[in-house]
Amino acid sequence: MPAMPCRVGTTSDCLMRSLLALLLLGITGARGADVEVTTRQQPPRGAYMASQCKEASQCPKLDEVYAATPAFRHALSLSLRHGDEVVPEWVKVKLPKQGERNQIARDTPSPGTASSMLPLRIDDRSYLLGRMADPERPEHIMAVLYDTTRGFATVHYVNREGKTALLGDGTDILRRVMTDFLNADSPFAKSLGRPDVALPVPVRSQ
Repeated sequence: MPAMPCRVGTTSDCLMRSLLALLLLGITGARGADVEVTTRQQPPRGAYMASQCKEASQCPKLDEVYAATPAFRHALSLSLRHGDEVVPEWVKVKLPKQGERNQIARDTPSPGTASSMLPLRIDDRSYLLGRMADPERPEHIMAVLYDTTRGFATVHYVNREGKTALLGDGTDILRRVMTDFLNADSPFAKSLGRPDVALPVPVRSQ
């Protein structure tokens, strides 16, 4: 709000208007700063944030990484296509709605079936590992092991008909990691379930 010009003989009124203008400017500026800080505190929770994660409880969930990371979306879609499957709608829950093309639906809660994407170091290569299930059909699941360097995804998928397939990069070590991850009684799965697990989790093929 710009200060109005002062005229001779109206010094006190002019001073009051100037002070009011400065006060309003300060309030507006403070609000702008708050918005900027809030925006900075809420970056997209994508693959990079997951790869830097130090606490499992703070890692982005699978659907968040999917919404915020185009390379992950492409890798997942490509692996599923090799099995004549498509990315199910319950994974896409955080994608922008129509008319919100450049926004990530951060306020949309995960349906409660998405796990955190935990960082792994498999033979000194960076991976992310997580799973998600259809909130209406828990047996309809997907587990994803994502190679953040090469942009490949190994996907264990159980479709609506109950057909199970391991799609994408099926290297022996990746297959074993996925098998152990899905076996709740395996030492690997149990260690990932601990809240104090050290991240990234180291895995060796030898």
